[in-house]
Amino acid sequence: MFEYSIQELAAGMRLERWTSRSLTEEALRRVAQRDQSGPCLNSIAEINPEALWIADGLDRELKEKGPRSLLHGLPVVVKDNICTAGMMHTTAGSAALADFYAPQDAEVVQRLKAAGAVILGKACLSEFAYWVARSRKMPSGFSSRSGQVVNPYDPELDPSGSSSGSAVAVAAELVPFSIGTETNGSLVSPARNNAVATIKPTVGLISRSGIIPISVMQDTAGPMGKSIADCAVVLDALWGRDPQDPATQACPEHFHFAQALNRGVQGLRIGVLTFEDAEQDDSENAVLSQAETFLKQQGAVLVPVSLPSGRLNNLPVLEHEFKSGINAWLGSVRGHTTIQSLDDILAYNRQHARTCLRYGQDLLESSNRHSGTLREADYLNQRLALIRQTRTEGIDRLLEEHQLDCLMTVKITGYAPIAGYPCAAICAQSPSLGTPLSLLFLGTAWSEETLIAVAQTVESRMAARIAPRFK
Repeated sequence: MFEYSIQELAAGMRLERWTSRSLTEEALRRVAQRDQSGPCLNSIAEINPEALWIADGLDRELKEKGPRSLLHGLPVVVKDNICTAGMMHTTAGSAALADFYAPQDAEVVQRLKAAGAVILGKACLSEFAYWVARSRKMPSGFSSRSGQVVNPYDPELDPSGSSSGSAVAVAAELVPFSIGTETNGSLVSPARNNAVATIKPTVGLISRSGIIPISVMQDTAGPMGKSIADCAVVLDALWGRDPQDPATQACPEHFHFAQALNRGVQGLRIGVLTFEDAEQDDSENAVLSQAETFLKQQGAVLVPVSLPSGRLNNLPVLEHEFKSGINAWLGSVRGHTTIQSLDDILAYNRQHARTCLRYGQDLLESSNRHSGTLREADYLNQRLALIRQTRTEGIDRLLEEHQLDCLMTVKITGYAPIAGYPCAAICAQSPSLGTPLSLLFLGTAWSEETLIAVAQTVESRMAARIAPRFK
């Protein structure tokens, strides 16, 4: 059933081929059969006990008033660092926050509900969005609360990124779409390794209020789906200004992301981006060549461009921003959890070392050595230098010098997340056929519609995604 697109599922509801109740029941059945038994993918951290009642209400509303949106009645899981009020916890994967019930929904959850989506549950993630330990090589998808997320194509393949549960839930067709978050590749990396699509939006397109933070400069939520078309439909429900998130105040007033799917690429100039420090293998070259052929056939102009490095070191600035962000967030929910500061998280982990310190907590410790005031000269200078490197000397320079509409690459890079700029990713080679590959489309701020148009043109011709097989 969830092999269908969002638009097909919505049409099926209007034709009474299925109901929100039957879709929600099917999602729960698949969680039982694929996620919690069988291949035991472990992508779901918690189920909403009210999901079926919510589905019943949306079915009644559909008959009486019609659909709220294309998402009306569809089940979705949201990453477990996104606050949900009610009977589910929000923990960021940390056992230290296992007692936390959010006092209110995150803005992104409010918008999902307003669109008529059924919040089925919370998706597992790398603990604190992969901000716990690096020195002992903590695997992606691991958390002290829920354990290890498993790639549905191959249990030996890294599920990747902190939004691993959100990606796996879509790849395994437990739900038609999900919501993840990204600071530094945590949407696009799991999208690649699990053969799904995603849109990492411009920081400020989607509110971050109610999301447990790492970086005030880089964090954003984003949709994950089987196709860029599904992601565009979801993005239409999520974007907009929120008084609780100052980053959204710069957001333009008009977007039509689903309509951009039909724009085409006639006359667009697209930079084919490579990096001087990252050679491309034969598979990557073949994927790029195929995409270039498709785009030229549709009237686009392809221009080769390069940047000196795809890997940028923003770890020191994120250490400063994490302490500032996590302490501010914990202060905003004081009284709803016994944890009140980063000091408390560190102490809890030490007291429960067998569960919480399997891979250490060096990132948490290094973050805690900073003041959390964001006033240090080294922090300010490094953050400003990174903005200049990724925007003025990076993406914007290439776009302006070559009069480009966007960039296309096969390499996951820090340029877009550090700049706060958008990136759309589509499956270019399924893990079932070899090394997982994505095509990534990057642009300047608020250029999501262009990225969606280009990604849709390529994806509609390439059709690389193959669903995983389960015994």
